[in-house]
Amino acid sequence: MGWKFLGENGKLTLVTKEGRSITQGIRLSNRLYQMTFMLAPVPSSNNISFNVLTTTPSWEIWHKCFGYVGYSGLQKLFDKHLVDGLHVDQNTDKPDCIACTEAKLSKSPYRLTIKKFTQPGELTHVDLWGPYDVQSIHRNSYFLLMIDDALQFIAVNFLKAKSQAVQKIKDQITYLSVRDKTLCTI
Repeated sequence: MGWKFLGENGKLTLVTKEGRSITQGIRLSNRLYQMTFMLAPVPSSNNISFNVLTTTPSWEIWHKCFGYVGYSGLQKLFDKHLVDGLHVDQNTDKPDCIACTEAKLSKSPYRLTIKKFTQPGELTHVDLWGPYDVQSIHRNSYFLLMIDDALQFIAVNFLKAKSQAVQKIKDQITYLSVRDKTLCTI
């Protein structure tokens, strides 16, 4: 369209590319400006159609018309008379919007365990990863990661074959048993 906004001293002006000012608004709070627009002159043609509402729109309809703004935001616009023509049927509900609810959904994190593991070997996290697309210098294609939950000790073992993982876990069990510890949970 070629329009631009100019703002200074708490005023915001909409200007055409030719430099003609179309409208000006004043800052109410933060980044909220109240602007007044005039309707363009009606063309001389008789082929004009209008959208006519026979009932006052509900909160839900205004929620959708304003781009799914929250009901509390709509209530502020209505209470402070910030939008001319915002007539709402006050008796209508403010139902939960399915689109808004789904947009706010996220996968909930795992619950934190209440029990804290304090002894080495009580809980060990094991992750076997591979094969790599490219082998390492020593021709390894996999790695085995073992993390002791109590010590936060991390052991990384590089493997040439996936089948070597079993022996590395047995080595970890032997390592713990020599120190009078047992591997309880993997």
